[in-house]
Amino acid sequence: MLGSFDRDLPIRVRVLTILAVVTLLSVGTVGAVSYQLGVGTLRQQAIDQLTVARELKARQIESYFRIIRDQLVTLSENRMVIDALREFTAAASTLDGELGAGPLRRSEIELGLRLHYQEEFLPRLQAGLGDAGSLSDHLPGDDLAVSLQHLYISENPFDVGSKQLLDAAEAGTRYDRVHERYHPLFRTFLDRFGYYDLFLVSAADHRVVYSVYKEIDFGTSLESGPHRGSNLAQAYRVGRGLAAPSDARLVDFGPYVPSYGAQASFIASPVVDGDELLGVLVFQMPLSRINETMTNGGAWGSMGFGETGEAYLVGPDQTLRTESRFLVQDRDRYLEAIRDAGMDEGVVRAIEAQGSAVGLQPVRTEGVRLALAGETGVSRFRDYRGVQVFSSFRPLDIQDLDWVLMSEKDVSEAMAPVGSLARRMLIVLAVLLPVLGLLALWFAANLIRPIRALSVSANALASGDLDQSVAVERGDEVGDLARSFESMRLSLRRLIDRQNRSIEALSTPLIPIRDDVVVLPIVGELDPARCDRLRDSLTGQLHASGARVAILDLTGVTDLDLEVAEGLVGIARSVRLLGAQAIISGVQPEVALRMADGGVGLEGVATARTLREAIETAVEQRR
Repeated sequence: MLGSFDRDLPIRVRVLTILAVVTLLSVGTVGAVSYQLGVGTLRQQAIDQLTVARELKARQIESYFRIIRDQLVTLSENRMVIDALREFTAAASTLDGELGAGPLRRSEIELGLRLHYQEEFLPRLQAGLGDAGSLSDHLPGDDLAVSLQHLYISENPFDVGSKQLLDAAEAGTRYDRVHERYHPLFRTFLDRFGYYDLFLVSAADHRVVYSVYKEIDFGTSLESGPHRGSNLAQAYRVGRGLAAPSDARLVDFGPYVPSYGAQASFIASPVVDGDELLGVLVFQMPLSRINETMTNGGAWGSMGFGETGEAYLVGPDQTLRTESRFLVQDRDRYLEAIRDAGMDEGVVRAIEAQGSAVGLQPVRTEGVRLALAGETGVSRFRDYRGVQVFSSFRPLDIQDLDWVLMSEKDVSEAMAPVGSLARRMLIVLAVLLPVLGLLALWFAANLIRPIRALSVSANALASGDLDQSVAVERGDEVGDLARSFESMRLSLRRLIDRQNRSIEALSTPLIPIRDDVVVLPIVGELDPARCDRLRDSLTGQLHASGARVAILDLTGVTDLDLEVAEGLVGIARSVRLLGAQAIISGVQPEVALRMADGGVGLEGVATARTLREAIETAVEQRR
């Protein structure tokens, strides 16, 4: 097939085809390479942005936890906190005696507390967890806890969520006086640094003798009370066991019942007076502050996250430790997305009920597994919504917490400019290809035009026309070929001229019979041009030799047209004009008949039947 292409198609078609193929391959290759480079650049740009955001958020979170640890340790060593814990513990131990409540009064207190649990706490817990359990699961079991919650929870005139505004109960007890002195200071500290709550837990009876927000953990024992299994109790036990007062320990997030099932994390440090362990200072971690840091205050775009990017934290149980951007921005679409991704319906309902995905939303992706294994890197995989994302991940350097940070963006958004790039490339190609096509046509025409001219000259040479010169107007290979053709034409012309002269000399041999008699034997075909040459040669040689008789022997001529016959008669007359006699001999019968029929006159021209007779006649005449 290729051989047929090479042999049969005109050069112009082949040149255009080759130019078209080369152009398409070149443009296609450049387009493909440019497209791939564009895709690679966009991918790298997205990864670089995510990695920068990852490192920035990692430094912020790690620094924030170090600040929290330093604040906790500094506060636990503060003399005010030491005195406050000692005084709260002592005041709590005398509270029941000061109240002097008899059985009837105790029943009223317990009834009022039960009403608070039933009407305020359990409905909120049911909304948060979906299963509030029974009242007995949450009520404190000792009188001191009931008394403290009665004074500062059920009898607190402020609404739920604002119980911290009460500086002192109206009972006028020693505990109220201690609370009135220290509570404004702790509340101000909490407001300034944004902690969820602050606890003082006495080592004497493991009781929460003070908290700022007065949730139902207030006043209870963390060893025997209803919250002994909570992560607050775990933080207390860890903090109590620390060897140095300047140390602190973190307990990871988990559902915390007193906070209506919301996720809560605690950090604890011992409070020591000399060698005496008074208790433990505990901060309830501010999840809102961590969320604000990770979400950049809701301004994801300013961090290069665009419309679908986010940074979030994941714990060792592979669940979120900060809120999902998609839950914050559009809860309904987020819930629909995780349902479509195959999320357990119970988890979806819990997220919907709590309005939070922290500790609930599982994130079992490739990046999380690698980061939890201690690796830092970037990859592409499906996130917890089942959407393809670019992800930059790393473990965090936070003491006591095995958390990892994920910085991600949807592939569809990161690579969206690829479509625009492809459209721009198509537009460029649509403009470029016609231009290249016109250039190819011009180039082919410019190349083929001299070749065609050369072909015309070659055909003229082949037909014997050596007078038409070959145009030489170029300095390239085609010009070289034209010069070669022109040189060949000139060489052929010189060769043919030499051959003509040789043939002419051979075709007009004058044979002298005597000094005054010559014979011109004519052999072969005659045409007007040869007749002219014979005349020129004969008259010239007669003039030079001085012969008086010229015999034209036609014995070797078998065919003669009328024009040539007239030419021979003309030769004979030219001989007479030179003062010599012409004798024509050897005329064949066919030639004689044609001359007679054509009316060719031989008046004044002697004839002889044979060359011999002509010679005898000439000799006799010259005697």
